Amino acid sequence: MSADYHLSDRLRFVALDEEAARAGDAGRGFAVVAQEVRALAQRSADAAKEIKALISASSAQVGAGVKLVDQTGEAIGSLVSKVLEISTVVGEIAASAHEQSTALAQINTAVNQMDQATQQNAAMVEQSTAATHSLRSESADLVRLVGAFQIGAEAQQGAARPSMPRTAAVRPAYRPARRAAVAYAPSEKPQSDGWEEF
Repeated sequence: MSADYHLSDRLRFVALDEEAARAGDAGRGFAVVAQEVRALAQRSADAAKEIKALISASSAQVGAGVKLVDQTGEAIGSLVSKVLEISTVVGEIAASAHEQSTALAQINTAVNQMDQATQQNAAMVEQSTAATHSLRSESADLVRLVGAFQIGAEAQQGAARPSMPRTAAVRPAYRPARRAAVAYAPSEKPQSDGWEEF
């Protein structure tokens, strides 16, 4: 309630008191009623003040609540944005994990192929080693056979021509001024044991 309203009520009560005082004994009852009305009006004014204070406090609290609601809305919007960003990052991580899984599978396949190739190479090396040993043994046998064949051929040749000695080739004499000529005896012949190097 406004201050003018309270002032007009008080003036009205003062006027009623004056009228009751003029009436004398007849106005005493009216004065008692006016006193009660005055007290009731005072309590009403106090209650109105309290109600006004409560309304003001409620308005302030409502304003604060509105601000909090706005802040909550902003926080929720920011949270939604962060959730979308996290969802995008999670999707990228999932795609990267899938790519890594595919790459690991390819690496595993390549390693298996390399293992198989290594085993094949090892088997080929073993086969080559065995073939080398076999070839070496066969070569030794062939050398022995060829040596026996040459010895037999030389023996047959010696038996067919027993009286034909080998003579050494005569070298031309050097000039006496530099070096004396070396004469070889006609009976000399190179030594031969009947073996030929092959």
